[in-house]
Amino acid sequence: MINASKSEKTLVLFVDHTNFLKGLREDVIVRPRNAPSPVERSAPSAAEASTSSTVLVAEKETMQNIQSDDSDSDDFEFYDSDFDAEDGDDDIFADNVDKSVNDNNDKELCDEHEDEDALEDDDLNLREEDRKHLKKKFTAFNPEIDMDNPSFKRGMKFSGVDELRKALTTYSIRNRVKIKKLKNDKRRIQAVCAPGYPWMLKASNDKRRTGGFVITAYEGTHKCEGSFPVKSITSKILTEKFMHEFRDNQKLDLKSFAAKVLREYKMCPERWKLSRARKDALLQIHGDEEGQFRLLMDYGQELRRSNLGSKFFLTTNSVNDPQSPDYKEHLATVYWSYDACKRGFLAGCRPFICIDGCHIKTKYKGVLLTAVGIDPNDCIYPVAFGLAEVKCTSSWEWFLTNLRDDLNISNTSPWTIMSDKQKGLINAVQKVFPDAEHRFCVRHIIQNFQRAGHRGETLKNDIWAIARSTSVPKWHRSMEKLKVDSETAYAWIEELAPNTWVKAFFSDFPKCDMLLNNHSEVFNSYILEAREMPFLSMLETIFYKLLQRNETKEREAKKWPGRICPKIKKKLDKFIEWSNECSVSPAADHNKKGHEKYLESIAEQIQNNIVGEDDEIDIPSIVEHVIPHTPNPSMDPTQKQDSMVYRMQVEDGEHVPINRLLGPLPENTFVASARDNIPHSRVRVTTASSRGNLRGGRGRGRTISPREQATSNAAAHQEEEERLAEEEELMSSQI
Repeated sequence: MINASKSEKTLVLFVDHTNFLKGLREDVIVRPRNAPSPVERSAPSAAEASTSSTVLVAEKETMQNIQSDDSDSDDFEFYDSDFDAEDGDDDIFADNVDKSVNDNNDKELCDEHEDEDALEDDDLNLREEDRKHLKKKFTAFNPEIDMDNPSFKRGMKFSGVDELRKALTTYSIRNRVKIKKLKNDKRRIQAVCAPGYPWMLKASNDKRRTGGFVITAYEGTHKCEGSFPVKSITSKILTEKFMHEFRDNQKLDLKSFAAKVLREYKMCPERWKLSRARKDALLQIHGDEEGQFRLLMDYGQELRRSNLGSKFFLTTNSVNDPQSPDYKEHLATVYWSYDACKRGFLAGCRPFICIDGCHIKTKYKGVLLTAVGIDPNDCIYPVAFGLAEVKCTSSWEWFLTNLRDDLNISNTSPWTIMSDKQKGLINAVQKVFPDAEHRFCVRHIIQNFQRAGHRGETLKNDIWAIARSTSVPKWHRSMEKLKVDSETAYAWIEELAPNTWVKAFFSDFPKCDMLLNNHSEVFNSYILEAREMPFLSMLETIFYKLLQRNETKEREAKKWPGRICPKIKKKLDKFIEWSNECSVSPAADHNKKGHEKYLESIAEQIQNNIVGEDDEIDIPSIVEHVIPHTPNPSMDPTQKQDSMVYRMQVEDGEHVPINRLLGPLPENTFVASARDNIPHSRVRVTTASSRGNLRGGRGRGRTISPREQATSNAAAHQEEEERLAEEEELMSSQI
């Protein structure tokens, strides 16, 4: 055996108790090279005893020859009967074994996939240690890996009946076969492919041995015709399968979703199933919408606690519930703002606010009201937000009142409000911001203009020319051109107050001549994804979007060259390019007659004490004597990087920690720096009574200019002082 193990890979020790080798031929037995043929030995007789020594000597010589041959050879050849095609083991077995012979020693053949030991009834009454060891004999089904394309075999263990049912459904979809469950309950499952076909699966509950559901019988041969079990693809299966797709892309439309399902299963269910699956997936991602409304009070309290200075408050309405006699509190309005956004707006933005509302695309609907400012680079700067049921005068008044009080605005005359021309919003702005300038978006004015029946590209261009007029004469010419093109359109435009949509009548205090409410529209598109989420998820999405935007803008600002913002620098460069085509004309030679009339009117106002002596008079000839100021960096040590003052300033900024300002919000920096130029409270007049003043008292009237408003306000102020003085004199005389 030692010599044979050097040349053979496998050795089998066969003890012949039944004389099996007696009827077997020698060529069937595998033995080492140069090994003697097997010799049948029996009990020696007396005649053969004399020759036994000769036989033993012959055997010793044979063994010595084998050892000498093995010692001379250095390399040994190894043969594997399972992989050597030259041996032809299968052919030898088929040629030399008679299958009809039964020596009563063959065991019954069984399916190689079946493990009878795992299902023996003798293992029912075992100790705890033996039972744990028995569980290792069963093949466990791993739903995280095997559920994508399940396969079954006898003795496979499932955690429960629901897992097996789900695996059968997935198996039916993947293999395009219909599985019918003849028995389907908590204790057993019996499934077949179709009557008369071999595929079959039986499983039962095995709590004592495995603690789960075990397949007791299985036949996996399919001979039926394939089918497309589209009904088996339920919305629940689609939700679980494509959950990661919706997490990566929450805007996945149904067309793209259907294409993904078709590539995965080679068939596509109905559209309503796809819609329900997407809805369930988004619900699992964002949470229950009704449950989020119940957490609003806690969310607001946590926001005020963790982010000091932020505002969050809501109001509810008592609604009668028809299903119960008690009243229930339903959400009516929500207002919230962040302290950092408010302080940044008051510190670096102009007193210009864009107001607009957009609809929330959820189950409970609603309107999201937003207040957006303009940063120094003419980009959007969100300030505050609100939620209301509908757009109406009361909701706009509620939102604007909270915004005014939240920003600590006491004097509304420096502020400018830009919005659409909505009825409720106009009345609310006049009530909450009485002295503010209210501008309307020209694009919405053109839409209303076209709805009134005035269509055409020519009329549209005329409206834009009127809105872009930067002087009163240019506005007159544009209006006359519109009158020539269409008198009905001219009559419709005359009803609009020019100071709400024409540049020539805008106040120059906010340093902004915007004609469109684009900033609000851009912000509404910026949060479009959040508007489709439940309310609490929408708040979180908006918060992180603002956080990311502020951080990004801060990094961009650190890379800007110079002290002027890029968009403002681009405008200045364009104006400098235009100024190359301008020329200077003396005021006395240019429109001399009109200039003299203007000087006479100013002198008449001074004589009548309408304009004070200290008030500034706008005379065009003064511009010739204005010397532009050009700063000299060499005279300012704080701007020279090689100066000691600059280095000390930088070091102090690096070592001094940033202290967060708390307490009441400060006044707007822009308004505080231009306090002397704040316009007086505006006197609101109707269009018909004011437009004629510019045309010499004729026509249907116009809105008075800012200088004329200042003159009338000064006269009214003087009359009020005289009245108060008379009252004091009267009271003193009575005393």
